[in-house]
Amino acid sequence: MQAESPSIPAMPPTPSSPHAEKRRAPRVRRLLQARCVFNGGSSTLDVTLRNISPLGARIAGDALICLPPTFELRILDGFGGYSARRARLVWSRGATAGIEFID
Repeated sequence: MQAESPSIPAMPPTPSSPHAEKRRAPRVRRLLQARCVFNGGSSTLDVTLRNISPLGARIAGDALICLPPTFELRILDGFGGYSARRARLVWSRGATAGIEFID
């Protein structure tokens, strides 16, 4: 007979994550190469995907100020392919931005 392990209570958001309580879905940390595509495909901006959830993501990169309000985020798979999601820029601070998926 196997002993049941005690249940572990959920931890509340820590002060180091002030935006955690505003999110509708938990995010998973990732460090993936991605590309923001806009202007009908004629403009691109390489970024790093820092974390992701089914509803949005946090990206980092240079020149995020150039991003339009909506764009396509292409997450590279390392084999020459990618998965694409339509995204909306929610916030931007320096070299980091939060986006919401709109597809």
